[in-house]
Amino acid sequence: MLLSLVFALLLLNPGLLYANRTATAHYVIYHNRPLDPALLPRVEQARALVQRSNWFDPALRLNICLNDGSRYPGLVEKLQGPAFAWGFYRNVVLSGAANPMPNYLLLNGYRWNLVQLLAHEATHCYQVRRLGFWHSNPVAHYPPWKWEGYAEYVARRGPNYPPLRQQIQQLTQAEQATPHEWGITLADSTSTSREYVNYLILTTYCLDVKKMTYQQLLADTTSEQTIQRQMASWYQQEESSALVN
Repeated sequence: MLLSLVFALLLLNPGLLYANRTATAHYVIYHNRPLDPALLPRVEQARALVQRSNWFDPALRLNICLNDGSRYPGLVEKLQGPAFAWGFYRNVVLSGAANPMPNYLLLNGYRWNLVQLLAHEATHCYQVRRLGFWHSNPVAHYPPWKWEGYAEYVARRGPNYPPLRQQIQQLTQAEQATPHEWGITLADSTSTSREYVNYLILTTYCLDVKKMTYQQLLADTTSEQTIQRQMASWYQQEESSALVN
């Protein structure tokens, strides 16, 4: 029990395992090495993305925890498993090496858009803030496509992101060309997992086409398979309309 309490204390207080702390108006950034000044505008760009979400809470001041020598990211990985980053409580924790100027995080040879990754993990913090610990994942067991899909929906929606029909086309073409590949390369030369692209597509369909709120989506009991069939029917209609026009 004592070990569990110590583990929880460290997990919820990352500053105990970092040498440096840099505070901004909206964030506290924990780091061991000197902070790259290019990170600060990236963090604010991520905030601009999550502000579009109805679940954004300006009162929640997040911790950004870098993987630059601290043992803290390794501690989080032991609890939550491997990932590019994690978002929980009020902590956004990076697993790979952040490269703020070119705007990517590098892990296992893959590049993930850094701004969008920060926004994705921040969204998880806002989900927990709104729903509470016991009604959030992993405790609440919401389907991963709803939980992760909404974080992707918040992080990736922008003027340069393709519309839903084009997203479906890109994923379909990638799966046909290289069916066993883990990821998909995006327009900015970063990657994301095909699983997350599918989560994003399903969530976008429910929120933008079916006009559901996110709270309604979480409460909806329609199976993922049924949603997939509904979306496929919608996509076929869109493709037919595009050919006619």
